[in-house]
Amino acid sequence: MKKVTIQDVARELNLSRNTVAKALNNSDTVSYETRYLVIEKAYEMGYSKLSPVVLNQFKLRNKMDETKTIVVLNRREVSYFWNNIIMGISDELNACGCKLQFNFISEQDEKNLVLPLDLQADISGIIILSVFSKEYINQIMKRNIPVVFCDAPRNIQEIVPYGDIVICESMESVKTITKSLIDQGMTKIGFIGDITYCKTIYDRYLGYLSALNEAGIKPDEGIIATYHAKTRFYKPEEVEEAIERFAYIPEAIVCANDDIAFYTIRYLNSKGLSVPDDVAVTGYDNTEEMSKMMDPFLTTVRVGNQRLGRRLVQQLMWRLQNPSFPKEIIYVGVEVIFRQSSKKKATQKQPEAAVPEITDAYNNSDEVEEKIC
Repeated sequence: MKKVTIQDVARELNLSRNTVAKALNNSDTVSYETRYLVIEKAYEMGYSKLSPVVLNQFKLRNKMDETKTIVVLNRREVSYFWNNIIMGISDELNACGCKLQFNFISEQDEKNLVLPLDLQADISGIIILSVFSKEYINQIMKRNIPVVFCDAPRNIQEIVPYGDIVICESMESVKTITKSLIDQGMTKIGFIGDITYCKTIYDRYLGYLSALNEAGIKPDEGIIATYHAKTRFYKPEEVEEAIERFAYIPEAIVCANDDIAFYTIRYLNSKGLSVPDDVAVTGYDNTEEMSKMMDPFLTTVRVGNQRLGRRLVQQLMWRLQNPSFPKEIIYVGVEVIFRQSSKKKATQKQPEAAVPEITDAYNNSDEVEEKIC
């Protein structure tokens, strides 16, 4: 059987050899439709040198009407935060007629760059919930499968070339909360959160700093814990150690999430301190399970975790249909919820606040926001 060459493909399509060569190399200098026609014809003719990237793109275009399998990767986190996100992912994949393969990645597998066996199967896309190491992400990307990330490393540019990023607004919402504490007359305001590993926690810290700066309050390093903790302050002993390191007990503590806030309140109560009378405490996430355990109810930020899970799937479905579009960063809007834990002065009302949704930091295309199944 005669070996199929680039010239053979070019002749069939009445295109130049140069154009066909560029298309087979997935070059952006050739339009997507032309690339698709070339790839399709080369595949039909048995051209043997199609690269995995190009072949995968061809397969995706031709499998849109077939059942897609989506793999979700997550660490074995100890927070309740992920439950509703996963539920939202599952609901949206069911609505889109897709199958879900869920994988917990152990610390050891991440360290040894061991990928789950599901990634060796014929899958259509990947949703990554946790912020993994750059080395582990590089291993995943070798599979040449479309990826959507939930959150990002502190330096978001590390993963921008790899896939779309759906991220919760954090800076303005925490700035609003911190400002509300300042408006009540508080100036000694602490912060707890590991800012070393992900963008959302770092952004919350930036929001805290921004509110202090605008009020002319110099941040006191003696009541700030932003260092790397082994479980990122998801264990009570790490939060307790952070507070014990404080130079003094502040008037208020802004916590990077509800888990930290819960452990903070529990520790303060164990020391005979009342929240909010002695110390105001705030969180982020509006984790329902944590709210049920806390009295007073916690001032926090509602993310809408099920909606976030659905949004991740919607973006991946859109990406499967539009593989050649530039990668996108999408900020999902949140809502600040003021409750009793931050009302240190009972006579002073908390302002009502909500952070508007910001979509697609790169371009405000309306079609990105449509639900696509």
